[in-house]
Amino acid sequence: MLPAFTDPHMHQISPRASPKFTIATSVFIFCCLLSTVRVLRDAPSPGRRQTNDLANGSDQRFAALKAALPPQGIVGYIGEPGDPADYYLAQYALAPLIVDHSPNHPLVVGNFPLSRPANLSDHLHMVKDFGNGVLLFANKDTQ
Repeated sequence: MLPAFTDPHMHQISPRASPKFTIATSVFIFCCLLSTVRVLRDAPSPGRRQTNDLANGSDQRFAALKAALPPQGIVGYIGEPGDPADYYLAQYALAPLIVDHSPNHPLVVGNFPLSRPANLSDHLHMVKDFGNGVLLFANKDTQ
């Protein structure tokens, strides 16, 4: 049997506590390794698109549309349901225009990067398709 170690500032460590300590330490190390793997997996790499790349790509997608719109004012917006990032990227690319997430404006930006729009309101008339899912609509009811 191993002798118990004593230190005036620490409690006695008995040989029976050693397996518990070993298990607790192993679990702690395992959790740290899992966290490290997650950080490495989520870290941006040269092959992944960065936020600046998304913003620059969005600027390029909307460049022709921006040139066709008035330099200031408010335009409506319709897009694919789900991820709001497409809406925010459209706002960024079309600034200083205000992009309202509503079709209730004379001009409405359509942003459909993944698929063509389905079941659009009868009030929206497509003015121009700029490609890459970027469309411009006119709202018949607000003119």
